Amino acid sequence: MKTKTFEQVLTEIKGKRILIANRGIPARRLCRAISEMFEAVAVMTATDVDKTSPSTIGAHELLLLGEEPTAYLDIDLVIKKAKDRGVVAIHPGWGFGAEDESFPVKCREAGILFIGPPPVPMRILGNKVEVRKLAREIGVPVVPGSPGAVTIPEAREFVKKIGFPIMLKAEGGGGGRGIYEVYKEDELESAFNKASAMAQAAFGNPSIYVEKLLHSVRHIEIQVIADKYGNVFAFDERDCTVQRNHQKLIEITPSPWPGMSAELREKLKTYAIGLVKAVDYYSLATVEFLVDPDGNPYLIEVNTRLQVEHGITECRYGIDLVEEQIAVAFGSTLRFNDKETLPYQHSMQVRINCEDPQNEFSPNAGRITRYVTPGGQGVRIDSCITNGYEFPSQYDSAASLLITYGNSWEKTLKLMQRSLREYMVGGLKTTIPFHRQVVKHPAFISGEYDTKFIEKTPELMFYVYEAPEVLRLSRLVAEISALGYNSFVQLGEYRGSCDKRVGRFELVKPPKVETEFEYPYPRGDRRATIDFIRDSGYVHFTDTTTRDITQSNSGNRFRLAEDEMIGPYLDKCGFFSLENGGGAHFHVAMLANMTYPFTEGKVWNEFAPQTLKQILIRSTNVLGYKPQSRNLMQRTGEMICEHYDVVRCFDFLNHVENMRPFAEVVLNSTINIFEPAISLSYAKGFDVKRYMVVTEEILAMVADVAGVSIDKACRLIILGLKDMAGVCPPRFMRLLVSAIRKKYPELVLHYHRHYTDGLFVPAVGAAAEAGAHIVDTAIGASVRWYGQGSPLYGSLYRRTRHEDESG
Repeated sequence: MKTKTFEQVLTEIKGKRILIANRGIPARRLCRAISEMFEAVAVMTATDVDKTSPSTIGAHELLLLGEEPTAYLDIDLVIKKAKDRGVVAIHPGWGFGAEDESFPVKCREAGILFIGPPPVPMRILGNKVEVRKLAREIGVPVVPGSPGAVTIPEAREFVKKIGFPIMLKAEGGGGGRGIYEVYKEDELESAFNKASAMAQAAFGNPSIYVEKLLHSVRHIEIQVIADKYGNVFAFDERDCTVQRNHQKLIEITPSPWPGMSAELREKLKTYAIGLVKAVDYYSLATVEFLVDPDGNPYLIEVNTRLQVEHGITECRYGIDLVEEQIAVAFGSTLRFNDKETLPYQHSMQVRINCEDPQNEFSPNAGRITRYVTPGGQGVRIDSCITNGYEFPSQYDSAASLLITYGNSWEKTLKLMQRSLREYMVGGLKTTIPFHRQVVKHPAFISGEYDTKFIEKTPELMFYVYEAPEVLRLSRLVAEISALGYNSFVQLGEYRGSCDKRVGRFELVKPPKVETEFEYPYPRGDRRATIDFIRDSGYVHFTDTTTRDITQSNSGNRFRLAEDEMIGPYLDKCGFFSLENGGGAHFHVAMLANMTYPFTEGKVWNEFAPQTLKQILIRSTNVLGYKPQSRNLMQRTGEMICEHYDVVRCFDFLNHVENMRPFAEVVLNSTINIFEPAISLSYAKGFDVKRYMVVTEEILAMVADVAGVSIDKACRLIILGLKDMAGVCPPRFMRLLVSAIRKKYPELVLHYHRHYTDGLFVPAVGAAAEAGAHIVDTAIGASVRWYGQGSPLYGSLYRRTRHEDESG
């Protein structure tokens, strides 16, 4: 046979159709390999269930199989349609017909290349009885068991020799299916019948053989690839010991098990190569072993296909196994060798399935309502899902394969722990929270565990699966409506109308927020913060939920107990600042709530330490309803600067000099940010010209206090635009902001508006479009009739027929 180089195969395949007879994760993975180096046309099979699935994105063409979900198993149908389409080769992936020895035979008869092994070696290695016989002949140790398939009476006789416990295994099985563990004789017949029925359904072969059940073993496999010219290469082991009911859950290379020596590794490679060479096999194969605590290996099976976990070998060696498998099938000589193909990374894979681990890993299907994937260096995801996808119930529950890789086991582990924290799938349950438990367990980290790790570690199931936010809020509303109180904050039933006091409030804190969020603003440096906002090129937000929008609704503001519940979450939203104090805060807090506002400011910085805290000062009225003396204003300003970062100050008549005492205090600091605000209205005489004069007066006052020029004053402060009554139309805000930006381009603008007329969203949008750097927002559900508006009210603006008049 004349050999070919990889480059010759590239030329041969380019532009030709290669069919992927599969779906989901393997189909998407194979599409990528076919369309990358080979530049071939990736054709993917798809039933009606799958023709709009995310997996089809990478395919150039779809070969539709019709409405029958099991059509992937109809090899004759697949080959007929492939021949009609002009396909030159078929890759079976894994599962379905990947290990059906008739597949390569039928492909050959149709004149189509099968990307996989030839039929005879596939049959010998893929049949567990045949491969055990071959192993014994060439000196590869096997688990003690029957020499071939047995009947129930024969099984009873054989068990008398090796004793219980045993495993009943399907002769033509694979992937952990068709295996039953039997511990007592009275269980044998029932288990045998179940195993045989499953073997017939899954593999078309009801034959069962007996194998001794070993204890405290590792599941170690060796990936092998061979070409058509007798060249064989074996890769380092993959440790598949974390499994449940013989189904792999996590795979690692190299094994973190302390007992995995270099000597054992080479022994396993030698056994694997010997088996492949003994039958003139070519293509990918995986030879699987059980290894006892003393390091003695026993062959269990050979998988004659691409494995689900092939990706971690690719990451360890920096190679593409699928690419090499395709090239080998077309006659390329193997490019891997002991001198140049060297391992240099550690890698781990977790299987993300749409299953509920707390309910016996039961599969579930449905719409995915949220999908956020991890990323960064050392992270790989092979996925078949996305946001909005209706995950089907007709197929297996595999959703994605999450792989991390690094230069050590410790680095790879930390990457996986971080990636699982970032990974979010909403709408249905997945194995993600379960895997989070596994990868932080001390036994897993140490590598000291066996194939019964999951069964022996019930605490892995002790986690709370967070339901979707919409569902949680709906339940809360329903419970409050039914009970009359919120049971989650443990208030008990409300007191009667004659009761004078409700008792002391004991806060039940919410779950800790798990996030990698980093606050971007240079807190503690006024100049740097203002420069960052000015130069960022995007609109920033101030959240006013805990002060302004609850004004006049819940005693002027949230009480501190409520602040402690919502504050930690707001702190991780990326807001420029959180307005959590001000207005009539002092009067209401002291006289009504009996709390001290400055103590509250200190506590806020403990439970929400990242985001800048903002307060609103009413000029001479300070934090109440009565004018105060200048020295009291200044002393209050000093106390405010201890716990608040942004000091927004306004005078409702725009008497700018009334703000001077606070300007003197705040501008004396290099940390605190002064935000004098213009009080806006919209009536005859209250126009852009008028407010440009107020802007000049504010900048002149700031320049005088700081002893700098007007230009430098523009860079010292943030100018607030305070639409107190929410009456300024969007058109006016666009004109005013544009005028200020044109005359003072270095001045950072912050727009605040009360929601009163349904134009909050359009007005804020107009201000931002004209160049406002910061705008106020809040949680819409808290607004009621006063405060910042919900985005839903923007529809009133968009639907109006008087857009020119209102906006």
